[in-house]
Amino acid sequence: MTVELRRAQNDDAKEWDATISTSPHGTIFHQWDWLKITEKHTQTTLYPLIGLKNGVPVGVFPLFFQKKGPVRMVFSPPSHAALFYLGPAMVGGNTVKQEMNYIAFQNSVEHCIKNDLKAQYVSISLPPALLDPRPFAWSGYSIELRYDYVIDLSSGPDSLLQTLDKKQRQNLNRAKNRGFTVETGGKKEYEMILDLMDIRYAQQGKSVTESRNYFLDIYETYKNNLKIFVVKVDGEVVTGSIDLQYRDTHFSWIGSPKPKIPLSPSPNDLLLWESIQYAHEQGCTSYVTLGAAGNKRLHAYYAAKFNPELRIRYVATKKSFFAGIVEKGYTTILKPLRGKTKHLNARE
Repeated sequence: MTVELRRAQNDDAKEWDATISTSPHGTIFHQWDWLKITEKHTQTTLYPLIGLKNGVPVGVFPLFFQKKGPVRMVFSPPSHAALFYLGPAMVGGNTVKQEMNYIAFQNSVEHCIKNDLKAQYVSISLPPALLDPRPFAWSGYSIELRYDYVIDLSSGPDSLLQTLDKKQRQNLNRAKNRGFTVETGGKKEYEMILDLMDIRYAQQGKSVTESRNYFLDIYETYKNNLKIFVVKVDGEVVTGSIDLQYRDTHFSWIGSPKPKIPLSPSPNDLLLWESIQYAHEQGCTSYVTLGAAGNKRLHAYYAAKFNPELRIRYVATKKSFFAGIVEKGYTTILKPLRGKTKHLNARE
């Protein structure tokens, strides 16, 4: 069985988004406008591939192509876009038929990557609901694990509050008694959070890798999905987070920097708790802190204080011998010389 590939054009935007909206693997990051904004700001070329079987879409797969020097690379998603995953989004549920379509689709995409794009380095981060990395392993990819924290909101915030340890509950009360307040905001607060992230990273001798104009374009296009929260102390914004809501899930996306001056208790604890309550009030059934779980042993993250479950997803990578040498040279020599960098979506 084979799946035919077609590279989607702007006229296919509605069909693309319709496929995403019905796919169990579709995310807000897969939507056509988000992909085009990402292409615009990451110095990449978007290859939005539609898989067709007998003329009917079986899935979509956005690829981003980039050439640096002699190395040809393919990403899904690309760097410098504050995205944790992308990859294929298949039509239908997890049935035997869907699995066969998935395998055939991946084979066709792999042929495109190898023979048309001639990529020497490929990195694909699968969406969380796509729990089968085998077709990539069968195609010679290395498979690695990544993690997110997920809080089940179905029992309500009152039940969740009772699961917190005594000290955590006391810290929430202390923050409120000290006059910390959490408010929702708009574009002004959105940009204030980005400014605070810049300041925080500058204090650490690091720099943000994402374009400010990228985030401004995302705001103008997805303001209805964005949920902006700020914490004020004595009327001053000291921290905040930029969240997303899509389908029945609330995503803590970027932000939550440490304040410029030490504050106790941490205002980010109250920020997280208030956003959890907000998500429940909005009818969301789960709260996801993207990328917060990390891979480093004993690396403590503030989101872990709220008893989340650990969700696994997969990253598939493949590189030629030459690309491996170039990558090693970059990570061990060139990158340290350029100074430290940090993504906005990396939690403090």
